[in-house]
Amino acid sequence: MKNIPLLLTCFTLGACASMESDDPHSLFFDIPEGSTLSLNKKLNIDHRDTHALIQYGKVINDNDKSDYDINCRLEFKDFGPRTVEPEVFKITRTEDGRNIISVGNIVRYWTEVYLSSDKGTDIIKMVCQEYDGIEGKNFPVADMQDALGDYVTINFASEKPAK
Repeated sequence: MKNIPLLLTCFTLGACASMESDDPHSLFFDIPEGSTLSLNKKLNIDHRDTHALIQYGKVINDNDKSDYDINCRLEFKDFGPRTVEPEVFKITRTEDGRNIISVGNIVRYWTEVYLSSDKGTDIIKMVCQEYDGIEGKNFPVADMQDALGDYVTINFASEKPAK
């Protein structure tokens, strides 16, 4: 009986332990503050769109995407037609989430990476997403990078700045 308080204390402290990871393959990895996103190739934006969609390392049309595999949209403020030139964007924050698409069956898992430009490019964010079942989970950053191929590179800051 004397060990019960000790056991409860250990359990409580263990539950409060940080789940952070430095491995981009881990679900517990957060893109460090000060990281950047490099657009490595030109992106053509159609006259009806404010975004470019990348999946399997290729720019694709919205109708050609597979919702059940990670796809990433680079979102801009202005409509095309236009070409967005290669540039390095600052990552200002990220958010992960999920929302139910159909009751009890399909869930959309997403990561939003908010971006800013020193060159005045009207970038807003990159949204990566995939559909899965209710028992699914968000995807690691490394899987986002795989979906982006060589079009976009996420460059992680080497050290987290002091707060």
